[in-house]
Amino acid sequence: MAAMEPSISGRLLGLQARVARPFWGVMGAWSVLCGGLASNALRAEGEDLLTLALVLLLADVAWGTLWDLAAGTGWFASLPAGWPPRQPANLPGLPYTQRRAPAGRLLRSLNRLVGWWRESFWPQAGHAFLGLLAAALLTAVLSLLLPAALRLLNAVLVALLGLGAAARHRGREPLAGEAFAAVALGWLAGHLAFAPPEGASALLALCLAAAAWGGLRLARGRRGALLLLDGGQAGAAVLLAALKQPLPAGLVGLLLLGQVALQPSLGSAAPGEVARRTWPWLMAAMLVAALAVP
Repeated sequence: MAAMEPSISGRLLGLQARVARPFWGVMGAWSVLCGGLASNALRAEGEDLLTLALVLLLADVAWGTLWDLAAGTGWFASLPAGWPPRQPANLPGLPYTQRRAPAGRLLRSLNRLVGWWRESFWPQAGHAFLGLLAAALLTAVLSLLLPAALRLLNAVLVALLGLGAAARHRGREPLAGEAFAAVALGWLAGHLAFAPPEGASALLALCLAAAAWGGLRLARGRRGALLLLDGGQAGAAVLLAALKQPLPAGLVGLLLLGQVALQPSLGSAAPGEVARRTWPWLMAAMLVAALAVP
């Protein structure tokens, strides 16, 4: 049963201890803030602050919970052992329905499905399923209150959720989806809430999401982590230079050099130590990049 419990990362709700990943717990909210700053339309006024609060609730709480439950729960684990169910349900059929008629076969299939739901699925993943429905409802309500441009991001999130659940079913951690859902979608949500789409901001979001993916891989000792972590930030610096923002590009480069200087000592560090050393540099680079978008 323990394997079926949803792996819910804390973020603003504090649903998971932040000892191992103290900065990643607020990365979704930080990305939304950076995206709002990158839009160059966020003002410290009542209406904008209310919109920002709603976007934070959408991206960090609603989307974050959807990701944690969809990608962190073994939805398919109950199928092999629980199908067919030991005791199918006994739903009433239509009068005069023949057993071999299409309606009779449909009723038998429905009884088996209800029996499986009652015996296997609900005891193991019922709480996660209810949480998923609540988060989906919250997402729908907030999407109606926020600009329509954000609704396309919901479709992107659904695609990431499907890929994440499939990866979890194959025994892999969907670190790429986690990084892009929190950083790229959070950044874009913050931007689109205040301004129309802008290519430079979207490219920066993708570069920094790739760097966050590298940070997650580094915390787990995966190969190729430093290439993603350093390459994503280097890409952001090059993009800022191409946008004729030499000072911010140089600052992002200096922040990257600070990380490179620490990296030789990261090999023997515990995952929590890796997170404490890596994430502050990346978050600072995100802020510099957001403020530099023309």
